[in-house]
Amino acid sequence: MEYKLNLGVWNSVFAVPACVVDEHLKIAGGDHIKVLLFLLRNSGRDFSLNDISKGAGVTPDTAEEALIFWEERGVIVNNGGIIAPVQGEAAAVPTQPVAGSKAVARAKLTSDIQFPPVEIARTVNGDDAFRCLCTTFERLAGRPTKHSERNTLMVITDEIGLPSEVALMLVEYCFSMDKATPAYMKSVALDWVECGIDNIVKAEERITVLSMRNTLEGKLRSKFRMTSAFSKKQKEIIAGWAEMDICEELIDEAYEKTLNATGKLSFPYMDSILRSWKEKGISSPEQAQQDKPAQTVMESSFDINALEQSSYERYRKKE
Repeated sequence: MEYKLNLGVWNSVFAVPACVVDEHLKIAGGDHIKVLLFLLRNSGRDFSLNDISKGAGVTPDTAEEALIFWEERGVIVNNGGIIAPVQGEAAAVPTQPVAGSKAVARAKLTSDIQFPPVEIARTVNGDDAFRCLCTTFERLAGRPTKHSERNTLMVITDEIGLPSEVALMLVEYCFSMDKATPAYMKSVALDWVECGIDNIVKAEERITVLSMRNTLEGKLRSKFRMTSAFSKKQKEIIAGWAEMDICEELIDEAYEKTLNATGKLSFPYMDSILRSWKEKGISSPEQAQQDKPAQTVMESSFDINALEQSSYERYRKKE
């Protein structure tokens, strides 16, 4: 009698690297898994990107994104179209931050610099700091990074030279604001470059100021019953209040005095009051109410429009 083991569908099997399940399964998307399974099942065959997309049931762009995803995680290596398992440690790809003036950094952040996917993948594989940055983003987002997000992180670190530890804090701050988009990350990076943020201590201080500013903006928008966003000039004034650590109660007092004097909400006028109080060491509504000279000025017969313009010009000169 002859015996034969019939495993059914198990008669045809192929291996899947353990790290795919142990390390990457939680963050890998369904399309990433489909493309990898197609590659593993068809090892040794020649196929184009279109073949992969058709076989895995995804678009060509998605197929390319998946290849980059697995290459970045050290599962495969793509050498001119020859896809193979990674052998040993990937060669390091040195990165040279571009040092330059604030104007140069501003130009880079406001331009549409695009890194080739292959270059980003090599940087992820060869630069531990950048790989950690991408991993942190993925952990906070709960999903793999998109090309546009990795490209933005490359611009922030490679093009303008923001230190990796500072870039990590920037990413975490953007997620805390629920605004971790490429555009918002670039805007925060620009703000930090303008403020000379180049180490962890300065970044922590800046985050504190930005958090206070955002909290203050939200409270003032509700207080002033504003239905639209603050203008750029208004945000600059509010930012100044946050940096001077002016309490909300004192802002309330300045708001009341502004309404009594002008009959409307005037940010330049409020700013002139608050800066005057700051110079005099006034830090509470009680002290402000006893500030007779300020009361006299605001109840005088000066032309209000001229006073507002003068106050704002003085504010701009102090920037």
